[in-house]
Amino acid sequence: MTAADVDADEAFPTVPRETHILALRGGRIEVVGETARVPVGMDRLHIGRSKRCDLVLDDPTVSNVHAEVQATPRGVRVVDLHSRNGTFIGETSIVEVYLTGLCEFYCGEKRLCFVPEPVHDIEIKAPERFGGLVGRTPEMIELFAKLQTFAPTSMSMIIQGETGTGKELVAQAIHAASPRRDKRLVAVNCAAMAEPLLESELFGHVRGAFTGADRAHDGVFVEADGGTLLFDEVGEMSAAMQAKLLRVLENQEVRPVGTGRCRKVNVRTLFATHVNLLHAVNQGTFREDLYFRMAQVTVEIPPLRKRMDDLPVLIEDILQQLERPHMKVDRASMSALLGHSWPGNVRQLRTIVQAALVGSDGDCLILDRALDGLATHAEPERRSGMYDEAKRDFDRRFYAALHVAFKGNLSQIAKAAGKQRVTVRAALRALGLYDEGT
Repeated sequence: MTAADVDADEAFPTVPRETHILALRGGRIEVVGETARVPVGMDRLHIGRSKRCDLVLDDPTVSNVHAEVQATPRGVRVVDLHSRNGTFIGETSIVEVYLTGLCEFYCGEKRLCFVPEPVHDIEIKAPERFGGLVGRTPEMIELFAKLQTFAPTSMSMIIQGETGTGKELVAQAIHAASPRRDKRLVAVNCAAMAEPLLESELFGHVRGAFTGADRAHDGVFVEADGGTLLFDEVGEMSAAMQAKLLRVLENQEVRPVGTGRCRKVNVRTLFATHVNLLHAVNQGTFREDLYFRMAQVTVEIPPLRKRMDDLPVLIEDILQQLERPHMKVDRASMSALLGHSWPGNVRQLRTIVQAALVGSDGDCLILDRALDGLATHAEPERRSGMYDEAKRDFDRRFYAALHVAFKGNLSQIAKAAGKQRVTVRAALRALGLYDEGT
């Protein structure tokens, strides 16, 4: 069976909302020599040749969906979406960059200008937990605020995130926070659906519809009627499945194999993916019309390496789930954790904590053996235009390693680093490793 019930019978407990202030860096993007322009706020906007884009560029060197832009506390994030002819600042090809000052850039051969606006504070009311996810970093607060806004609706949503970030938890939280919580949440693994049985699995069949169909079968849309249907690994969806799915999303009706009669269904659809589907759109392997029908709302779960300040609260939450809330992590162990890049994200962190509990006595979590073999420099290849992030990652690994080597001794760390004590103290404090007694 390719559909499985996800246990969401009990709604997640209500979590009080807190007020968070984010210093947002926005602006506008203009087409040089033309009147076309678009203001850039917290919502993701798309630039490209397609009429579905927020800023339409009528130029043959521009891909249908060429780039994505969004205002963030770090600046306006510009992401190239695997376009045919690239996105450039000067002669430099970019994959992802944060713009903070007046500059020009190119999508293909089309010249654009970014005009920044003054930094302004925005107030966000959001919890520090949403369903099974917890976090206090700006990236997670933005995510929780968006989930809190759109979970109670029936809008179709794409949940994007690397393996291990918690896409399934997000889907469960969305369902549990919606009016559909008393109905079923059904999950479908797109990569596991066999092509010959595709229509039957999706839409069902009547008895005798084909050889071996000795009884009628409800497809996943009927199983989830009134509830929520999660398509997992949607990037693996075949071309045939894409076409059939588009028709259902547009008409909200299915036709079981072996009958000419259609059946209306009332299903909210969620789509989980570890890849950016717009890359697949530009490569021609994913339908553009289906993407925009699916992406009424898109949320992205940040990888753990981009939210390392959440490590303490994540570990506390994991220990609570494992019924060991009294356990603590000392500074040396925390610095060791900060020295890793966590390609497996929060799932990998949970595995490490579970392994460490086996060999830990008392109230202190001993991580040495659990961390053996975990690469400290397994960072993915650094993409262009991300200097600030690269520097933060380097400082984190550099000072965390020295903190371990010199057992937190400030003078010895400063000497080894060739830095003043005040500089080292500030760096360690930023990592949560500074001990006032050193």
